Amino acid sequence: MIEKIIFYEIKRAIARKKVISLIGITLVFEVGTYLALSEVKTPKIEHLLVPISPLLWLAGVLLPQSLLLHFITISISSGSLSEEYEQGTVDFFLTKPITRFQFTLGKLLGGYILVSLIYLFMVTLALVFSFSFFGAQKFLGYLPELISTVLFSALTFYSIAFMIGELLRRSSLAFLIASSILIGSILIGAVLVFVAKLTGIFLFKAIAISLPSWGATELPFLYAQTIPGASLIVQALEIFPAIPGTQIDAIAYVILYSGVSLVIAFLSFINRDIPKRVS
Repeated sequence: MIEKIIFYEIKRAIARKKVISLIGITLVFEVGTYLALSEVKTPKIEHLLVPISPLLWLAGVLLPQSLLLHFITISISSGSLSEEYEQGTVDFFLTKPITRFQFTLGKLLGGYILVSLIYLFMVTLALVFSFSFFGAQKFLGYLPELISTVLFSALTFYSIAFMIGELLRRSSLAFLIASSILIGSILIGAVLVFVAKLTGIFLFKAIAISLPSWGATELPFLYAQTIPGASLIVQALEIFPAIPGTQIDAIAYVILYSGVSLVIAFLSFINRDIPKRVS
């Protein structure tokens, strides 16, 4: 029965206009990135691109990770349970031979599988365009682990939005709050790093690292820096100021925020009353 919930969640999420729009943006984003890189013909830009052209697959793999992928995860997970309340369909599923835990797990896995498929679509486009526009690409042996770090880091805001959707039972409000946490923690982290540089007080940097956005956005970049010759392109791809830290720190914070959020979400759904419909 749980596999039926998983497939239902994937189909339900794809049918939403918001998710369809984000997938369309993904396509435009990937095409636009490589067209912009290939069409810029100034001598200075070409001089910069020549030595890194065998690594430009990283552009399409890493750039969505900075922000776009997290908005996709929030869009999908924030409505996973909350839209069932709004449509009054939760009761229908709970009349079937399935427990509340299994229902929640199926919804969680279905949405996350969809996020993974969307990201793999981005990666496929990145490989096609990088080979088409810039020739043979190097160090693709790092790609599977890099993909794993991206999908793992996406768990942070996927879990946070999933939890908020269950607690508030309002999809639009859950999306707004989760998105605000993402943007707010990125901005606060940048300010804290700036203050740390001015004052020399390490505590501000430690607080910045502990914010939910740090592990979620930095882990893939920290791993990508281990790819030979990739440091320049990795630095160029980071949209927001990088905050120093280790991969172990990033993994720990992703596990912490994801684990706590999911425990709260599951406990809430299992123990709270299920309304007929949330208006």
